[in-house]
Amino acid sequence: MTTPPTLRKTALITGASAGIGRDYARYLAAEGYDLILTARRKARLEEVGRELTAAFGTQVTVLAADLTDPGASAKLADEIAKRDLQVDYLVNNAGYQVTGYFDQVRWDVHRDMMQIMMTAVAELCHIFGPTMVTRGFGRIVNIASVAAFVPGQAGGALYPSVKAFVLRFSQSLATEYHAAGVNVVAVCPGFTWSEFHDIAGNRAQMNKLPSFMWLDGPRVVAEAHHAVEAGRGPVVINGWVYKVLTTLIKIVPDNWIGRLAARSKRNANVRPENVRPENVRPEDASTPPQPAVPSRKSARKKPATRKTVAKSPGKSPAKSPPKSPAKSNETAKRRVKTGNRTRKKTDNG
Repeated sequence: MTTPPTLRKTALITGASAGIGRDYARYLAAEGYDLILTARRKARLEEVGRELTAAFGTQVTVLAADLTDPGASAKLADEIAKRDLQVDYLVNNAGYQVTGYFDQVRWDVHRDMMQIMMTAVAELCHIFGPTMVTRGFGRIVNIASVAAFVPGQAGGALYPSVKAFVLRFSQSLATEYHAAGVNVVAVCPGFTWSEFHDIAGNRAQMNKLPSFMWLDGPRVVAEAHHAVEAGRGPVVINGWVYKVLTTLIKIVPDNWIGRLAARSKRNANVRPENVRPENVRPEDASTPPQPAVPSRKSARKKPATRKTVAKSPGKSPAKSPPKSPAKSNETAKRRVKTGNRTRKKTDNG
């Protein structure tokens, strides 16, 4: 028996068209929640909505939004208010990974990822958190990652940084809202079966990992929901493999882990559409080329020896035979005697 509409809670889930977001929508629909689903792909969202309404009788509101737009979160909140809906349960799930070395990827690609996975997460919490506090009830689930514990990696350089932000921000928010009836958790799954790695473009490399390192989306969602309902956490690490791994990461010095992470190349390949252009900008085209600065190596080269120029063109100068030591001594003596006579004449006037 479903809960009467007046008592039903409503959950807002970002990135709900696939992966963990879709699994979360299905789980909360089964728990009796009405849903507000948002993502960029409206057709996929509507498909999910029809499926969940048919299966669980839940009310699903589809609001397509592109969270790379800095104004998208505010517009989303305005649309929810216009429809006289309230958000009791917020799941910040939208996100993806940008592969490739940091300086090989266009800046706007990095910027969009941070907008979705950092700014939009914080802004949606900032919008809906106060109303949860006013009602004395609220649930906020921010999807972080085991990557939040990794000091760094070669390729996808911003991903651990972004997830570390989500983790620390969730911990702070949980501390502030603890006494207000609003529970906050940061969920840290490891590798999870979804289309996440297809979008990142590293599926071939990821398929080489052993099966015990992979998690199922529904399991991740169930653990997250149980934790936020019970007020546990605020950090939830999924799977025994990743519990052990994150414990080791805390013990081993960061510099050692960084050296190990530098050996992995699974995130090193940049997607073709994200490649940083090497073209000269129009404003730089008129700049005259600057003289090349000699390298230190070339500056240390010895000066070239002077070549002997032959007096007669086409003929090499004749080489004089080497003088014997005896003749050289006699010549030197004659030069000394001649020099003495010259000095005497000069002194006499």
